[in-house]
Amino acid sequence: MSLGFNRAGFHTLAAIDIEPKALEVLRANLTDVEFTFCEDLTQFKPVDFANRTGISSVDVIVGGPPCQGYSQVRQRDGSNNGARLVHDNRRTLYRDFLDYVEYFRPAIFLMENVVGMRSAEGGRHYDDMLDESREIGYEVEAGIVQASDFGVPQSRRRLLLIGVRNDASTIAQDIGNEVFNRGRGPSEIVSLWEAIGDLPPLEAGDGQDPTHFDDQRRTIHRSQYPQSEFSRRIKDSDRLTAHVSRPHNDRDLRDFARLREGENSKQALQRGVEMEFPYNRDVFTDKYTRLAKDRPSRSILAHMSKDGLMYIHPDQVRSLTPREAARLQTFPDSFHFPVTRTHQFSLIGNAVPPLLVESIAKSIKHRLRNAPAGSNVALH
Repeated sequence: MSLGFNRAGFHTLAAIDIEPKALEVLRANLTDVEFTFCEDLTQFKPVDFANRTGISSVDVIVGGPPCQGYSQVRQRDGSNNGARLVHDNRRTLYRDFLDYVEYFRPAIFLMENVVGMRSAEGGRHYDDMLDESREIGYEVEAGIVQASDFGVPQSRRRLLLIGVRNDASTIAQDIGNEVFNRGRGPSEIVSLWEAIGDLPPLEAGDGQDPTHFDDQRRTIHRSQYPQSEFSRRIKDSDRLTAHVSRPHNDRDLRDFARLREGENSKQALQRGVEMEFPYNRDVFTDKYTRLAKDRPSRSILAHMSKDGLMYIHPDQVRSLTPREAARLQTFPDSFHFPVTRTHQFSLIGNAVPPLLVESIAKSIKHRLRNAPAGSNVALH
C-alpha cells in the first residue's frame, strides 16, 4: 500500500507493522520513509506514535488489518462462519486502526480486507466498523474491487473501505464512484503470460539470486506485447532477483506433469488421469492447479509460503517463483525481497497489489486537490 501511494505522488511519513520481515523489506525498498515501527497496534497507541515522531497531522492513513479472522476459506483451525465458528481477536483489530484515524483526523482513510469481512459472524464486525467510523466523524464508501479491472494480472476480489472526514464528505461519493465502478474490457485484461512469460525457464529447485534475464526471450516476449503498459510499469530492471524455484518431491513432479494447462487435479481425475497426490480428494479437489497463460492468475495468497501446489507454472514442471508471484502482484522488478524464500512468498501474498493501490491513491489525490472551497481539506 505504501508503494502504491508513493507511486501516485504521496510521501509516506511512517509505517507500522507487527511483522519484522515486512518492515525489513519496506526499509530496503522505500528508503525515504522517515519512521518505521515494529509494534503491536493494540499496545502502540496514537499518542505514543505522536510523541516518538513529532507528527501531528497527516492527509491519509492506510492499512489492512489481518484478514485471517474474516477469510471465507479458513479451514485449518475452525471457521469464520457457521457451525465451526471460532473466536478470533483479530476481527476487532480495525478498532485500533480507527483509534489512529480518530486521533490524527486525516482527510481520508483507506482500509483493505478480504470480502469475508462483510459476512464473518453474520457481518457484525463489518457493521460495527461502519458505525464506529461514522461516530468519529467519517462518511464511508465501501465496496468490492476486482484487481484485474485495475491492470493486475490476477483474479483478486477485495473489500475496500474509504472513509472521508465529514468536512470533506462532498467528495466521498466521487471517490467511491471512481473506485468501485471501475471496469475493463476483455482486451485490456492483463494475462498471466504477459506478466511472467519473459522470465527465464527453470526446473524445480533451480535458479540463482541475483541473476540475469534471457535477452532473447525478453525480445520475443516484447514483440508479442508491443504496447504493454504492464511491461513499462513493472519490468523496470535489468537485474533479476527472487527468481528461484522451490524443490518438489518426485511424486508431486509426476503429478504436475499430468496436468494440462489451466487444469486442476479434480478436472484431471474426471478425465481419467491416475494421480498420486496423497490429499483427501473429497476436500482438496483442486489441490494441484496448473495456471493458464491466457487469463489472469488465481489470487496470490500467503499460503504459497507453505507450498506452491495451487500455483503450478503453465508450461514448466514446477510451482511459481517469488519473482513470478511478485509480478502477478504488480511489484516492479526493481523491488527486491532480502529475506528467505518462505518469507518472500508470505509477504508477497499478504500484500495489496501496488498497481491497484496506485490507481485508488490517484483518485484520492485528484479529489483532494479539487475539493470544493470551504471543505477544509488540502494536501500538504
